[in-house]
Amino acid sequence: MCHRKSSHPMSVVNGAVDHRVLPALSLGNSRSGRIQAYLHLCIDTPLQAGLPSFFRHWVATSFGVTEDLVSHPVGGIGRSNAINSSSCNDCEVIRRDVCIIGGGAAGTYAAINLLQEGYSVVVIEKTGRLGGHTITYIEPTTDTPLDFGVTLFEDSPETIDFFSHLDVPFAKVSNGGGQMERVDFETGEIVDPYPGNVSEALERYGDILRQYPYLLEGWNLPEDVPEDLLMPFGEFVEKYDLGAAVELISIYSQGVRNWLNYPTVYLMKFVSLDMLRALETGFLSTARHDNSELYEAALAELGDDALLDSVVVQACREDDELHRLRVESSGGKSWIIEANTTILAAPPTGQVLDGLDLDDFESSLFSQFIYGHYYAGLVRVDGCPEGVQIVNRGSDRPYSLPLLPCILMMYPTAVPGVMAVGYGSEEPMTEEQVKAAIVEDILGLRRAGYDVDDPEFLAFADHSPFEMSVGRKAIEDGFYQELKKLQGHRNTYYVGATFEYPGSSAIWRAVDRLLPSIMESIDRPQKSKL
Repeated sequence: MCHRKSSHPMSVVNGAVDHRVLPALSLGNSRSGRIQAYLHLCIDTPLQAGLPSFFRHWVATSFGVTEDLVSHPVGGIGRSNAINSSSCNDCEVIRRDVCIIGGGAAGTYAAINLLQEGYSVVVIEKTGRLGGHTITYIEPTTDTPLDFGVTLFEDSPETIDFFSHLDVPFAKVSNGGGQMERVDFETGEIVDPYPGNVSEALERYGDILRQYPYLLEGWNLPEDVPEDLLMPFGEFVEKYDLGAAVELISIYSQGVRNWLNYPTVYLMKFVSLDMLRALETGFLSTARHDNSELYEAALAELGDDALLDSVVVQACREDDELHRLRVESSGGKSWIIEANTTILAAPPTGQVLDGLDLDDFESSLFSQFIYGHYYAGLVRVDGCPEGVQIVNRGSDRPYSLPLLPCILMMYPTAVPGVMAVGYGSEEPMTEEQVKAAIVEDILGLRRAGYDVDDPEFLAFADHSPFEMSVGRKAIEDGFYQELKKLQGHRNTYYVGATFEYPGSSAIWRAVDRLLPSIMESIDRPQKSKL
């Protein structure tokens, strides 16, 4: 399925960087940048160590600059994050067309599709597996796979193509079915459904969504953002009498912070027209009910081009120049990645940004994001009724939405006595804090008449940061118009839920739209440093 040959051989070099290939320092094409690149080529010691006085004088005279600039070239450049061989003597150098940071739904899909197009890639993933929020636990007594992260996919062309390419069988899954109990976990009170006709409310909601077709593809907001998209979701619900639909919207947008306070556009992205269609027509899942199969197959295809348990600790990225990224594994191994293009396929916050050489434009955007915290687990708990979903409702709260932090929902799995649990919080919590809170919430079901035993945790996952967002004023001031300008900035591209919404199929469609630009950047000739 390759349409072209890679522009660079897929090679791994053991030992120090070969300086016969121009190293990609964090430099521009200014005079000072050319001097520093020249000095780096001339000597094999860190530039900060200083230079002999006669050499400083010769370079300053030849280039017409002060000796101080030659003595301290790094300080004269502004942003500097140079990577050179002397700082990584035992590193392997891996040369690829593209370096992808993040091996979740977005990064894995981008990698496999670029391989299909004949490009070479390397994926840097901080955990020991690919798949991101897709997590599967194998219950040991029955050998049954239990998905407790991503459980369903849209029935869409990109989903089917991805499954088919990786030779992972899939099956149609109908929505709904089973019994639902609404319980206030704080009081133990059984809560009635919110009054109103759910179908009619969803129909009104769908009619409103159709007025904004641009929400189906990325964050292509107009310059003057409509008020309906900016207002808090609680006001939007009241304006259009959508109270009966809030429960369903909240269930399919678990992981956000306080639903009613969000700018409405985020809920419209999350529970979109595509989601409403899927609720009517059904979803897809793997035929063997093991969604991690998809990413295990992708890992097999990537082979050594997936560096697991690894993070970027230093980077040099410049427009039309070879990117160099230093990567370290949890086992102590180091690599230097050389690539034409970098793709960030992870939420742009926290540790993932620590190793990147962010400029002011990138930092000014990423620093504005806020997000929710979502945790998922599997618990063995006797006493819950078989086949019953238990949804946490706030008996005395608007639209019966629960007060975070709390369990959002518990639902049965294919193994009797094992329940999947989703827990949400506006603030970060440790694993121990979340587990203790889940136990307390579950034992609180005794007040509702459930004779539950102490739960036993089988698996746990932290899906934070979840649903990256900004406030109303930032959206009004053109935040998302500026965010779009990041695509291709410094030959770096961005994919994932932050740039679409947290849904695998929607993320894959977004990658498909961006791939032509990514491939164009790979094929663009690299500039010389001198």
